Amino acid sequence: MNKKGRGIWITFCLLTILSAVILVTGFVMATSEVIAPQKNPVSLQTEKKKEQEPGEKRLLLGLGDSLTRGTGDADGKGYFGRIREAVRKQYGPVSAVNLGIKGQTSKDLSQQVKQKRVRELLRKADWITLTIGGNDLFRGSGSLEQIDLQKAETTRDEYEKHLTSLLTEIRKQNQDAPIFIFGLYNPFGGLKDQEQTSRLVMEWNQTIIHVSQEKSDVVVIPIYDLFQHNPKHVLYTDRFHPNHRGYSYMAERLGQALHLENSKKGENES
Repeated sequence: MNKKGRGIWITFCLLTILSAVILVTGFVMATSEVIAPQKNPVSLQTEKKKEQEPGEKRLLLGLGDSLTRGTGDADGKGYFGRIREAVRKQYGPVSAVNLGIKGQTSKDLSQQVKQKRVRELLRKADWITLTIGGNDLFRGSGSLEQIDLQKAETTRDEYEKHLTSLLTEIRKQNQDAPIFIFGLYNPFGGLKDQEQTSRLVMEWNQTIIHVSQEKSDVVVIPIYDLFQHNPKHVLYTDRFHPNHRGYSYMAERLGQALHLENSKKGENES
């Protein structure tokens, strides 16, 4: 074969190899799109946008005793009504359901959250507020005139068990919503036995903190200090429940924990 023929043959071979490489590369790219397709960035943005679009109103759910119910507040709002207004100002339309029951104990509430309708609400809730323990403490520790310390300790153990069960059930139904549980205050701070009752309340508050730390995203709202000095200023005429000023202070503390920009400050209410 002469040099000219050899050159044509080499060129032909190179073109053939190049074509084969291009063909194989194209085949690999095509099959990779079928086996492991990459998502279009526009599609990802659309999906995120859909996730952020609420299908229904957010839900603020209140659980607990007479404090969540608002007993003692002249206008009936309590802390829950006030925080509902503040949440709506910041987030727009928000549904709010108050399941607080006057006189409820931790045992009662741990049973209430297992009811079908309550479980449904728990699953839908975006925020959960909670007041519980005051009735357990002051009913289960003997009379105010003669507090039974041993009985109070036994009652605290039972309270810890019920509170643990309660928070476990809430988290079982809803793993994401933050839970805000108020600490306890001493409504008898102005009486002669205030040292003993105050010590009991502080011990119970430690129990609340301990149990809450065992669960995810449970925030304890301290209010002991709000009612310790000059309790008549923040208590209703029954000397047990907060008045409108006391509830306003509670709502302010909760608003701070919720990072609400517009929560009304209790000091401004008289």
